[in-house]
Amino acid sequence: MSSLAIADDRAGGIYAQADRIRPIDHRGDFYQIAGPLNMPRCPQGRPVLVQAGSSDTGRRFAARHAEAVFTAHMAKATAQEFYADLKRLAAAEGRSAEHVLILPGLSPMIAATEAEAQRLAREVNELTDPEVGRKRLSGRFGGHDFSHLPLDRPLVPEDFPDPDTVQAARSRTEVILNLVRRDKPTLRQLLGYLAGARGHFTTAGTPEQIADLIEDWFTDGAADGFNIMPPLLPTQLDVFSAEVIPILQRRGLFRSEYAGKTLREHYGLAWPKSAFEETAP
Repeated sequence: MSSLAIADDRAGGIYAQADRIRPIDHRGDFYQIAGPLNMPRCPQGRPVLVQAGSSDTGRRFAARHAEAVFTAHMAKATAQEFYADLKRLAAAEGRSAEHVLILPGLSPMIAATEAEAQRLAREVNELTDPEVGRKRLSGRFGGHDFSHLPLDRPLVPEDFPDPDTVQAARSRTEVILNLVRRDKPTLRQLLGYLAGARGHFTTAGTPEQIADLIEDWFTDGAADGFNIMPPLLPTQLDVFSAEVIPILQRRGLFRSEYAGKTLREHYGLAWPKSAFEETAP
């Protein structure tokens, strides 16, 4: 129901003006409904539309519809390529590039010194179960059998199936293969790397180093913001909030207060117009 239909005349006992209520009148293959709903639009006009998936099909879908894009990149260079391409696709759809926010996943292990942060990251990785990791990796690659691979031999791209043959998570398989090409990890190391962040960017360092990384990606065309994925909860989320956020605030990169009340307002996204409001009498 359009907000213009609501009269809220309590004294007169009128909730809505009937002539401003539009029926849905949906008739599809699986169900039919006359409607309309007996409630107004939500405070955001509609919920923020968030898309995930970085394949060519996923990018084009995001360019047409998404307002925020959750994506995975293990390197700044691939994040920059994705960022530029999706902004270009959004503009080609007649949309403002500023209204498609790109938010990569970031999983930071934070400690007072870089050495301590690296030690914590190693400890967490060593707690992973390799056989559980094999099964999860197999799922990423459409059920491919990785049981024959030794845990401690450096991997090569030929150990994996062609990403073009994987239908369910093609963009994520490309992320994994790019990591294998770049770092040549062993299977054990790869499984540890993927266990917590599931293919998103992982790093370890001091609060200042994490703030530097965020600023670098943000100012150099790799991200509009980040989905923070703490490797340990609630400990690392508390550390990020208490140690990294104040640094970003001092640099003018993070708000010190919330001016709005909705996620749409926090993201600076446009209010979605209602087609029914435009034609209302």
